[in-house]
Amino acid sequence: MSADGDGPRPETAKAARIPVLLLTGFLGAGKTTLLLRWLRESPATGLRMGVVMNEFGAESVDSQILDRPGLPVTQVSGGCVCCAPDNELDRAVRQLAKSGDCDYLVVETSGLADPDNVIDVLTDPDLLEVAQLQAVVSVIDAPWYSRPDGDIGERVLARKQIEFANVLCLSKCDRLDAAALDALENDLVAQNPRARRIRLPFGLPDIGDLLRMPPAEARVDDPDDAPTGTPHLHTGYRSVTWRFPVPIDRTAFETFLSRLNPREVVRAKGFVRFKQSPQKLFLFQQVWGHHFIEEFPALPHPAPVAVLIGPHLNAASHQAALRALTFGAGHLWRLA
Repeated sequence: MSADGDGPRPETAKAARIPVLLLTGFLGAGKTTLLLRWLRESPATGLRMGVVMNEFGAESVDSQILDRPGLPVTQVSGGCVCCAPDNELDRAVRQLAKSGDCDYLVVETSGLADPDNVIDVLTDPDLLEVAQLQAVVSVIDAPWYSRPDGDIGERVLARKQIEFANVLCLSKCDRLDAAALDALENDLVAQNPRARRIRLPFGLPDIGDLLRMPPAEARVDDPDDAPTGTPHLHTGYRSVTWRFPVPIDRTAFETFLSRLNPREVVRAKGFVRFKQSPQKLFLFQQVWGHHFIEEFPALPHPAPVAVLIGPHLNAASHQAALRALTFGAGHLWRLA
């Protein structure tokens, strides 16, 4: 039966293996935004989505953005999913696959995850009993990737996310002109000629098309590729979490965001209440120095919290700034 009981359940629900879509992309590329668009279109497909979510940091903001009745969401703990114990991701996938509550899964990785490690887990023969990796979808921040500057480690990780993709989604394409987009696509074709390319927000990868793709295969290591010993990018990244116990001034908060160094704080996100309208909750997001704030009407409201992510964050200085923003400069002595 279908989700509303009026028709036959899609064949995927009867199969022994639940199809899995792996969603990757660097910090702030737009993975959760793409996932939200899929969710809005999900009822039309007749297929029920389940989500395995992983975030870098102690507080999961994106899973709270996704929270809604009837959507099964499971967290992967233990840090960035590519370095979490293998059984954490295995457990999360098995839990949803065996629940009977969904017809396919989307595994959304942290923006700092190496996709090859995750693919290894998702194509493990033991997990193949219940789940089949169907496609790898990588979201590429078009304005960021088209810039010539940037940390080499970030570029290497982004290239790996491109290399392993079946579908490349160029996000924020409305911020670039046609010539820049064409040049970027030519670069992507050179790196991964087999992948489909979709420009967001103009297009959208179709769930049905993705689930009909030939299943992704287990990664085979090239014996000529010797290990480099280079640590994962996120070994140099840190996160800072701050919970807001009281509403704060909106102007002061926007000033705080505008003054964050984008080379130190690559990504900031969370929920906040403002003194100007304390009954309302707002979602804020910042990527590479650009931020936006919008009302978050979904109930129940998540607790107000800020998460900052970046290379070699000075946790004490950012916590001091957030404390002063919340309580006033007189409370800075509490850090001692």
